[in-house]
Amino acid sequence: MSDVSTARGGTAAGAPAERRGAPLFRNAYALMLNTGISAVLGLGFWLVAARYYTDDAVGQGSAAIAAMKFLAGLTALTLTGAMARFIPVSGAATGRLVLRTYAVSACAVAVAALVFVETLDFWGPSYRFLHGPLNGLGFIGAVVAWSLLTLQDGVLTGLRSAFWVPVGNTAFSAVKLLLLVAIAASLPTSGVFVSWVAAITVSVLPLGWLVFRRLVPRHVELTAHTARPPGYRQMGRFLAGDCTGSLFALAVVYLVPVIVASQISSADNAYFYITATIGGTVELLAINMGASLTVEGAHDPGRLGRNARAALVRMVTIVLPICAFLFVCAPYVLQVFGAGYARHATALLRWLVAAALLRVVIELYFAVLRAQSRTAGLALLQGALCVLVLGSTPVLLGPLGLAGVGIAEVASLSVIAAVAAVKLFGVLRSPGPQRVSQRTS
Repeated sequence: MSDVSTARGGTAAGAPAERRGAPLFRNAYALMLNTGISAVLGLGFWLVAARYYTDDAVGQGSAAIAAMKFLAGLTALTLTGAMARFIPVSGAATGRLVLRTYAVSACAVAVAALVFVETLDFWGPSYRFLHGPLNGLGFIGAVVAWSLLTLQDGVLTGLRSAFWVPVGNTAFSAVKLLLLVAIAASLPTSGVFVSWVAAITVSVLPLGWLVFRRLVPRHVELTAHTARPPGYRQMGRFLAGDCTGSLFALAVVYLVPVIVASQISSADNAYFYITATIGGTVELLAINMGASLTVEGAHDPGRLGRNARAALVRMVTIVLPICAFLFVCAPYVLQVFGAGYARHATALLRWLVAAALLRVVIELYFAVLRAQSRTAGLALLQGALCVLVLGSTPVLLGPLGLAGVGIAEVASLSVIAAVAAVKLFGVLRSPGPQRVSQRTS
C-alpha cells in the first residue's frame, strides 16, 4: 500500500496510530542508523589516521576535507531542504527536479572550488599540499563529487527511501578506511584526503543509478493521484528563504573549521577536527530526525503537531544518554586517538556535547518551519546564529584555545534555542491539523 495515499487530507480513517506515523520513524531511524554507522567507521578512520600519519598530516588532510565540505555545501546543503520539501509532492516531475538540482550544484561548486584553489596562500599553511595544477584539479573534482554525495542523501530522504543512505555511506566509509591504510606509505602527506575522495564513487555511482532507474519511477507511480507539483513561484519563495538560511547554517558547520585551521597549527587542527567530528556526529542525530519530520510534514500537514511531539521524545531519548556518556568519558574517548588529543581537546568535546543538546530544540523547530514553507523566519534565525558563532569564535579562540570554539557555539546556540523553544511550544501543544502556510514569514 502506498505510504502517500493520504497526503492530501491527513491519515486514512481507522488506520492505527503506529502505522500512520510509521513513515516518519522509518526514515528517521534509517538516517540515525546511518549516523551511527558513519560515526563508528568515521571515528575508526581518524583513529587509524592518527596511528599511520603524523599529526601535521592529519591536520592538513582534515583541513582539506573541511574546505571541501564547505565549498560543496554552498549549493548542495542549501538545496537538500528543497529536496525534502518538494520531492514528496513533485509527482512525474521528480526526475527532472533531481537531475537539474544535481547539474546546478555541480556547476556552482566547481566555480567556488576554482576560486578557493586560486587563493590558497590566503588560507594558511594547512592547505599548502594543494598547490599545483594537478592537485588543484583533483581538489575541484573532489568538491563536485562531494556535492553530489550530499545531495544524494537528501534525495533519498525525500523519496522516503532513507534506508539506502546508510548502505551508501557504509560502503563509502569502509572503502576510505581501507584506502587510508593502503596508501599511507606512498602518500604520507596527502593520503588522508586522497583516501576520502577516492571512496566517494562507491556511493555516488551505484546509488545514482538506483535513484533514477528504480526509486524515482516508483515514487512517481505511488504519488500519481496525490502529487501537487510546485510552481516556479512557490519554489522560488521557498528557496529564497531556505537557501539563505542554509548558507548561514553552512557557515556555522563548515566555515568555522576552515577559520580555525587558518589560525592554528596543523597539529592543533588535528585535535580540533577529530573532536569536532565526534560532537558533530551527535548533532546529526537531531538534524536527521528533523529532516524526516520535514518530509512527513509535506506529505501529511494534518499530523505535523503530533509528529513533532513524537520526534521530540525520540530525539531526547536517543541524544541525552549519548551526551551524558561523552561528557563524563570525554578524556577517555579522546585518549584512544592519542595523549595529545585528550590533553588539548577534552574541554572542547564537553562543550560540543552541551551544544548537541541545544540542537535538539533548534532542529525540531527548523523542521517545522520547512514543512510549513515559512523559510523567511528560518533564514532569520539561522542568520542570527551565524553572526553569533562567527563573531564569537575568533574572539574566544585566541585567549581560551580550542575550548573557546565550544564555548562560542554553546553561547550562540543558547540564544537561538530560547527563541525556538517559545515558538515550538505552540506547535507541540496543538492537537489538531497544522495549516500549511504558503507565506515566507
